[in-house]
Amino acid sequence: MADNPQFFEWVHLQEDGTPFDAEISLSKVEVDESIYLQVIIRDVSERKQAEANKIRLIQAQEAKEAALCYTRTIEEKNSELIQLNQDKNEFLGIAAHDLKNPLSAILGLANIMVEEKGELPSEEILEYATLIEDSSSRMFNLITNLLDVNAIESGKTNMKLEHVDILPIIEKLVHAYIDRAKAKDITIEFQANHTQHFALLDQEIIHQVLDNLISNAIKYSPYHKKVIVKLLMIGDQIRCEIQDEGPGLSQADQQKLFGKFTRLTTKPTGGEHSTGLGLFIVKKLVIMMNGNVGCESELGQGATFFVSFLRV
Repeated sequence: MADNPQFFEWVHLQEDGTPFDAEISLSKVEVDESIYLQVIIRDVSERKQAEANKIRLIQAQEAKEAALCYTRTIEEKNSELIQLNQDKNEFLGIAAHDLKNPLSAILGLANIMVEEKGELPSEEILEYATLIEDSSSRMFNLITNLLDVNAIESGKTNMKLEHVDILPIIEKLVHAYIDRAKAKDITIEFQANHTQHFALLDQEIIHQVLDNLISNAIKYSPYHKKVIVKLLMIGDQIRCEIQDEGPGLSQADQQKLFGKFTRLTTKPTGGEHSTGLGLFIVKKLVIMMNGNVGCESELGQGATFFVSFLRV
């Protein structure tokens, strides 16, 4: 009767000195009341070679996968760099194009005022000063938008979320835009269904968002129309709607509405300027405040832009 054998692996030498992998099993064997030590040596070189080949295959596959992952990462980074370079070129192109005209206007008007100093009537001086103010405002808005986009995409936007009542913010904005709307004979109406509309927001940023949307409604509305601003509490949501009676938006325009540097088919109706960045900034800021933004429109039927947030 034999005991359970014990196995060992060892490297042995053949008669010619060539090493080979061996498995040695040792067991006690009892024969006719005598106990013997049974030693069995097996050549396991092929098995060890197969195991080594399997390990090398696994290592090669892992190395291949790691290389592919690294290659994909490099390709993604290169793609990001290409996109950043394209964005930089677009930034520079917009800045060069959109700053050139107002700067030229300011330079020309300033030259006239210098050359004809003392001869210009006060009415013309006021007119030139107003034109200079408008051109300066265009440049300021463009630079502000470019800086906003840069801050958002670099993660440097400072945001402080707190309980904010949107109602007084919208009331002040509507009041501030009454005169600008009158210049196009546009009426602004404001409606609210509660006396308080609290949400978790950054007060300065929600002001910027709503300011942009109301400004756009006036900018793209034809003369003698109406803009309706609504602040609603619907279930657990605070929703602000800005409805205009403009030309509306085609499906193609709606699909690219919140993109960067977007140029829509619809144009401002009073000669106002657009950088194509406003709605891109709005969407980014609203998402950062955990809200939703969208547009409901049919071509020829006006447009309603809305933002919504979870009420608190």
